Amino acid sequence: MRRLVNAMRLYSLLPGLAQAALLACLISPLQLQAANLADNGEALATKGAAGVLACVTCHGAQGQGMASFPYLAGQGENYLASQLDAFASETRKNPIMAPIAKAMTAEQKQAVSAYYARLKPAFDRDTLGQLIDTYPAKDNAGAWLANRGDWNNNLPACIKCHGPGGVGAGTAFPALAGLPAAYLAEQLQAWKSGQREPGPQHLMGDIAKRMSDEQIQAVSAYFATLPAKALPGAEK
Repeated sequence: MRRLVNAMRLYSLLPGLAQAALLACLISPLQLQAANLADNGEALATKGAAGVLACVTCHGAQGQGMASFPYLAGQGENYLASQLDAFASETRKNPIMAPIAKAMTAEQKQAVSAYYARLKPAFDRDTLGQLIDTYPAKDNAGAWLANRGDWNNNLPACIKCHGPGGVGAGTAFPALAGLPAAYLAEQLQAWKSGQREPGPQHLMGDIAKRMSDEQIQAVSAYFATLPAKALPGAEK
């Protein structure tokens, strides 16, 4: 710690070029590479490129999402990159994203994914991650399916893979909390009908096929409104 403090004092006294040289010594090549990658992603997200519409056009200035377009901020880097690949190969069908993803190079996909992964999530991850509705009202079908599942139809609780509070887990399972209900329902219907690739271990394809249309609507509405439950004074 003392070494870092002394280094920062020295940094403040140096001219610009010398500051850059000192930073190069303090920052590892991997850290520098990751920072450069995310910076390139920011340029693509905000300004676009040849054949690539700027992501902010539909997904908001900070990746927070707009209307029926999902948020990207805080989602996992590998997950976002895999979805761009799926759009490009049309194993995930979307008339807006397909031409954009096809026009992107592998480096651009990785860069923009790294950029959005480092942005602040569209919700309070720490607070929401502690919100587990262990005993929801039985007539609240969305909360029940999300937190307890429907084992009569071999449906596990959504939070088993997507994390407590729907904040996401690991590299393959994105956050669901706060995504538009219409968007969530559309994706579940796409899995149910086989129009979207079933995902890791075919989990989502198999699960969606066992869900009723009523369950799809209920659980989509539940996750869409879930972040509000983590606000101060909200009824849990």
